Amino acid sequence: MGGSMGQDGSMGQGESLEARVGRVRAQLRQGRALAALGWGELLRALLVLGLCAHPRLQRDPEALLRRSRRVLGRCVWRSLLSVSLWAHFAAAPNPAAVAALGRRLRARGGEGPRGQRYRDRKLPGNYRETTGKWEMGNGKWEMGTGRRLRARGVRPMLAVPMEGEGPRGQREPWRDGNCEAALRCVALAAAAGPEPAMQLKLTALLSPRLCEKISLRLAEPEGAGLSPEEVAAMLDGQAPALPWLSPEENEALGRGLGRLQRVAQAAVAQGVQVLVDAELAHLNPALTCLTCGLMWRHNRAGPRPWVWHTWQAYLRATEPLLRAHLAQVRGAGLRCGVKLVRGAYLELEQRRARGGPAPTWDSAEETSASYERCLRLLLAELARPGSRLSLMVATHNEESALAALRGLSRVPPGSVCFGQLRGMGEHLSLALAAGGFPVYQSVPLGAPEVTIPYLARRAAENRGALRGARRQRQLLAAELRRRLWPWG
Repeated sequence: MGGSMGQDGSMGQGESLEARVGRVRAQLRQGRALAALGWGELLRALLVLGLCAHPRLQRDPEALLRRSRRVLGRCVWRSLLSVSLWAHFAAAPNPAAVAALGRRLRARGGEGPRGQRYRDRKLPGNYRETTGKWEMGNGKWEMGTGRRLRARGVRPMLAVPMEGEGPRGQREPWRDGNCEAALRCVALAAAAGPEPAMQLKLTALLSPRLCEKISLRLAEPEGAGLSPEEVAAMLDGQAPALPWLSPEENEALGRGLGRLQRVAQAAVAQGVQVLVDAELAHLNPALTCLTCGLMWRHNRAGPRPWVWHTWQAYLRATEPLLRAHLAQVRGAGLRCGVKLVRGAYLELEQRRARGGPAPTWDSAEETSASYERCLRLLLAELARPGSRLSLMVATHNEESALAALRGLSRVPPGSVCFGQLRGMGEHLSLALAAGGFPVYQSVPLGAPEVTIPYLARRAAENRGALRGARRQRQLLAAELRRRLWPWG
């Protein structure tokens, strides 16, 4: 059985999967899941998503942030962001804030078959206030009827904003600093609640230029000499000696793999699942190769895959590559975690193509069709006897989420979870949680000065996500009207 994030997919004895899926559909149609938001959260969401819909913010969010900081001054600018954009999308990187966020998210959306709310009766498992650590495996929550169940609601998936190549001449120390930040993120995720998860960007720990060179070599007929077993050996300390790399590049590869191994070992030791981000298409072959090495090293034992890889449906090559990857890990007898996304770098990919053929599909419709094909492929893999696959359906698209729900009757319970960005698609996250399905929200950690520019760059790369928030704003407005005029 494919143990995954959200091991227990049941809502309670006697309730069918069809009834739970029907509840999700009804919640999405009416937007009633947003009733789980407090007044402050509801009003803030309307304000923030209204700002995100402004054409100037969509056109150049970084420039608008810079101008607003000059006009308002640093203190006022920071204070306003702290109660608006930052509070809506991000969280502070300290144990108390992350633990509080985890409790708040888990309290949302967990309704039982007769509308009972799941309540936090006690701290789950053996939670140690002094260390901020959870003892794994014993987390229990109670419903209003007294029935003991596993944790419900939405869960945080933590991410540390790390991007770029660092200052010239200091890039290796910069990557060492990123490694320390990732290790702190592991510890924070471990304190966030049961079955914790975090995201990791490999090019923050390893040179993007080196990754590009590895990707180019992998495309050549003779290959790169980097099988998953060989990468796993390098992770364990074997010095890279690839003849097509210079001694300096081999040394840099060894340092980068050492950083990856430190983070992965810490994550496994603390029960944290690491979801490796996909990046630009020209880097992805190297990232897939290195992630497979991490899987070979860490995904053989344990209740769930500790290392996951992200696959982008907007790339033309994804479906055949994903099919080959599934066959490879199946043959090796590994647990495999797959996060399926549409993709967030469309405009960058098209600019890199410079008028030539882009690696992405030409239209949103083609991307959606690719997403559905990849989803069917993954659900078919999950339905295989003895499957060790776990799947995160990461989407803000309601139809894609419903398509995944329709396929759950053929797969092992608890092998599929869902993912959204915190603050985007709240109605979808809460509706899925109300149906008893595991949901994670990606939460960037850091101060407003760090996370808001990071989010602005992500928004600039993925303007479609901002434009797609229109339905959420409509549902939030409808929820506000219901509260103000309940008799209407």
